[in-house]
Amino acid sequence: MALPSKERKNIYLFLILILGHLILLSIQVPLDQDNPLLKQAFLAVITPVQAGLSWLWQGIESLWTDYIFLRKVKSENQRLEAENLLLRQENLILRQVLERLEKEIEIKERLNQLTSPVVIASVIGSDGGNIFQSLILNRGSKHGIKANMAVLDPEGNLVGRVIGPVLPWSCRVQLITDEASGTAVITSSHGISGVLRGDGRGRCYLDYVLVTSPEISPGEEITTSGLDGLYPAGIRVGRIISVSIENALFKKVEVEPFFQINGLRQVAIIRFDLSRL
Repeated sequence: MALPSKERKNIYLFLILILGHLILLSIQVPLDQDNPLLKQAFLAVITPVQAGLSWLWQGIESLWTDYIFLRKVKSENQRLEAENLLLRQENLILRQVLERLEKEIEIKERLNQLTSPVVIASVIGSDGGNIFQSLILNRGSKHGIKANMAVLDPEGNLVGRVIGPVLPWSCRVQLITDEASGTAVITSSHGISGVLRGDGRGRCYLDYVLVTSPEISPGEEITTSGLDGLYPAGIRVGRIISVSIENALFKKVEVEPFFQINGLRQVAIIRFDLSRL
């Protein structure tokens, strides 16, 4: 006898449920103790996907890191190049400034020589043995003083020359009245040349004036001739006070210097070589 259709549907539904249950039970049956079949299937599907995602992430991370690193390196190189260029320009500018400053200093020193050729010095001492030999002044190498510089009195008359050694804050002047001094001079009237030497007592004598030379008269002035290379020509030295015949060859010409040792408190030192002008 055939079953009603409603009962058949119930039986089919029951059988389907039983079959589904069995399938689920069979899936849960372990192939071994640690790896059930469902787990293996899940891992078989997930693992490749996970590996692919990991590879993709590592590639993106590496690309990004390299990109950022390269960007940083490029930026750093650009910064270093700009800094290097700046340093080169600064170095060039500093060199130009230094060269200009050196030229300005050199020009300034030359101008100072030309505009301030004279150093005023005070007399602070004299030769202990003979006041007509030398004086001590309060100016020295710190003030640009050197040996053989001419020394004049306030009226521009020749006093002598600086002799070494020159100390930083003082110097010694050999007077034209010193017996060891020698100054090339010339007479104002007839242009007779000779060598002026001191007598060690405040006066001088004009040596090497030949008897055959033109007449020399007392009262005639003498000035430097510049032939000795120490003094420039034209500095007033003194006045002839007597002329006599010393021997068969030379005349004896006595000269009184224009400068006066007594009362001499200040002098002028000519700082550059006037003999080259």
